[in-house]
Amino acid sequence: MNDRIAISIEESSNGKETVAEHFARCSKFKVCELDDDKTLIKTEIYFNPLVGEHNGACQLPGYVKQFNVSTIIAGGMGQKAVNNFLNYGINVITAPGLLFQDAFDLYLQGKLSGYEACKHEHHHH
Repeated sequence: MNDRIAISIEESSNGKETVAEHFARCSKFKVCELDDDKTLIKTEIYFNPLVGEHNGACQLPGYVKQFNVSTIIAGGMGQKAVNNFLNYGINVITAPGLLFQDAFDLYLQGKLSGYEACKHEHHHH
């Protein structure tokens, strides 16, 4: 069976795609489908319908679940969102500060795993 992973994406002003610092504030999710040899066979883009919503973090795991992914990669997320993903059987990986391509390559190499839940409120300026 093909492996599907979702990566929360934030676009920087220079056009580079980075892993969103906080998954609920991402502009879109990039869903990458891999075959058994870990070869990328398809990429899908889904825009975040809850961007800017205060309670988006609680609702987004259900939205992402419909993409049939096994893993979500984000810069960070709170424990409640982590728990929601885990309850859906979706692995959570946090990879703050990485470019999309770097995070994707590290995932393929098996060098990206585990998560650290945010323990505090984020205040971005």
